[in-house]
Amino acid sequence: MYERARIDDGAPAPRPKASAWVVGDLDSGEVFTSQEMDRQLAPASVIKLLTALALVDVLDDPEQKYEAVFDDMAVDGTKVGLVQKNEYTVDQLFHAMLMSSANDAAHALGNAAGGQGRAVELMEAKAEELGLTGTVPKNTSGLDADGQVTTVRDQLIIARAMLDNDYLMKIVQTTEYRMPGGVNPETKEKFKGYPIQDHTKIVGRIDGGLGLKNGYTVKSKGSFVAVAKRGDRTYAAAILHSDNSTRQAAIDLLDWSFAQSNLPVETTVALTPEPSAEPSPEPAAPTHEETAATEAQEPGGPLSSPLVLIAAAAAVLGAGGIAFTALRRRERRQRAAASE
Repeated sequence: MYERARIDDGAPAPRPKASAWVVGDLDSGEVFTSQEMDRQLAPASVIKLLTALALVDVLDDPEQKYEAVFDDMAVDGTKVGLVQKNEYTVDQLFHAMLMSSANDAAHALGNAAGGQGRAVELMEAKAEELGLTGTVPKNTSGLDADGQVTTVRDQLIIARAMLDNDYLMKIVQTTEYRMPGGVNPETKEKFKGYPIQDHTKIVGRIDGGLGLKNGYTVKSKGSFVAVAKRGDRTYAAAILHSDNSTRQAAIDLLDWSFAQSNLPVETTVALTPEPSAEPSPEPAAPTHEETAATEAQEPGGPLSSPLVLIAAAAAVLGAGGIAFTALRRRERRQRAAASE
């Protein structure tokens, strides 16, 4: 069991009952205390932060409509109650996914972005763009899947990226939202809209709380990412594979960090990817044959005259059909390259 301890100035850092945790500064990347920061563990619903960052790039119109399908309704775990053949806006789906951790909304967003496979590809691309080294997405929801992992180091980076996205932060800072009503496609009966709440319970619950995301499955156990800003300091805590009291443990890590007058610095995390310093490879020098063939493509080149081309073709044919075929193939390749 997680046992709360002193978190005042000078107290030792809290130790969550979890496999991995970290707390650090989202401006400098300084890490104050951590355990197994690079251990890859199942993420549960904190993967939805990466889902949001990846899919908002392609679903950039909040009013875009999506018609729910049965597969959205059939997804396991926490749901917001999407009903097939009813339309929802992308904005409503993002609210449901980030506020209520709705797996049906995460699935629907994946479909809206081009399908589940395409959504995972977008998540992989976003992970690479952010410089994540230990995160492998397999679905949009965080439901247990073979090979789906993340690290608390990567969650710090994701938290920074979330802070930089005003639209997504507005959603995670919403404590109550109303989902629309609709029509039951089988009975044709109308149903009313209904309110949903913020499941993370950080905003408005702790001093300076900004969000972010909770998660739990039987395999992954508890996961949590929490962010708070007090004064000019913005800190984030991330926990993976927690036995219990995950939210409280994350809050304690934040409160302890803010309370210290002399914070230890274990290491520093690069919160934004560093630009590549590798020079572009120099193109190989053209061979004599390639130079001659290129000249043949250029206006005014030595082989540009129709008579010369006919004579050259005749000479090649005389030398053999195989050589002529090779020349024509090479010419086609060069024309294609010149047109790109």
